[in-house]
Amino acid sequence: RTCGKICGDQMKKTVFISLMAFLTITQAQFDNVATSAATFLKIGVGGRGVALGGAHTASVNDASAMYWNPAGINGVNGQELVFHQSSMYDGLGLQHSYLGAVVQVGSGNRIGLSINHLSYGDMTRTTEFSPEGEGQFTASDIAIGLAFGTRVSDRFRIGIQTKLVRETISFSSASALAIDIGSQYTTAINGLELGMAITNFGTKMRLFGTDQKLDVDPHEDLDGNPDVIARLATEDWALPMSFQFGLSWLLMGENAPIKNPNISIMTNVEYTDPRDFNPVYHFGTEITVMKMVQFRAGLRNQFLRYPDDLDDASEKMIADYEEGEYINRMSFGIGIPPMQFPYTVYKFSVDYSFNDVGLLGDTQQLTITVGF
Repeated sequence: RTCGKICGDQMKKTVFISLMAFLTITQAQFDNVATSAATFLKIGVGGRGVALGGAHTASVNDASAMYWNPAGINGVNGQELVFHQSSMYDGLGLQHSYLGAVVQVGSGNRIGLSINHLSYGDMTRTTEFSPEGEGQFTASDIAIGLAFGTRVSDRFRIGIQTKLVRETISFSSASALAIDIGSQYTTAINGLELGMAITNFGTKMRLFGTDQKLDVDPHEDLDGNPDVIARLATEDWALPMSFQFGLSWLLMGENAPIKNPNISIMTNVEYTDPRDFNPVYHFGTEITVMKMVQFRAGLRNQFLRYPDDLDDASEKMIADYEEGEYINRMSFGIGIPPMQFPYTVYKFSVDYSFNDVGLLGDTQQLTITVGF
């Protein structure tokens, strides 16, 4: 029994030191503004997490955790599927989809598969010879991930995900490999959970394809020489790596500091430091009534270089806003907690969220989760 405790404590220390070392190494990359590719990886997944304003690193416990914090897949009991669909920016034809599957292996391990996809729809191709457009082309982004999670102890959980990221536009594409790593910890304070994650740490992307080919005359001062095929040079761009640290506190409920069997209240707070932008602060609250319906609200305090109503501005007006400011973005949602249907072994839950994204309007997300 003594050896088990010592070995368990030693494992916790080893995992903690490894995570902190990884964080120290990656901190050097958090200093570039607007220099990332594959920014679709920043689009939130799951009606619950989006409605909570993105404050979900510590509380996520379903198959959508492979987006927020891979340690959260340890909350899945049995098998679970989650499907997320988002309609983005009316009139632009963007569709964001996410599919996640988690399987419990033994009593303490989980494995998961995730597919994150963004379609830009059909677009008109324009060239210097056809500025009005000729034909169409498409563009899309996809990330396919494989995750593993385990319980180090009854309080400490970790998870890791490796994924292939690919962007495609017309006849060109760029690919990268990335990992996400995270942890969740149940504190000794009743109802308080901590979560930490580093996401999208990986190789750089460079666009390559036949779209970069063009005919060039290598000797314009000479007549009669044939053109040669050249290629436009493209550069490497980093992934939108990010560090998240959050806490989730169940203030009211059956097993909370304030006992109430009919109503539960959870409050989340989170800090996000992306490599390519200013830090973001997230706040979210979830109220569950009679274990039948959940109401959610969230707030993101994020940096805005220019206000949304700045249009056709002069250089002087733009200079006046050069410092920028932090503004608040709101989100709301409603959900039906997992409920088992009569005469079946399946549990279903549905989550909806409405998210304000400022100048581009709003987005709406619908998520269906099936457990069995």
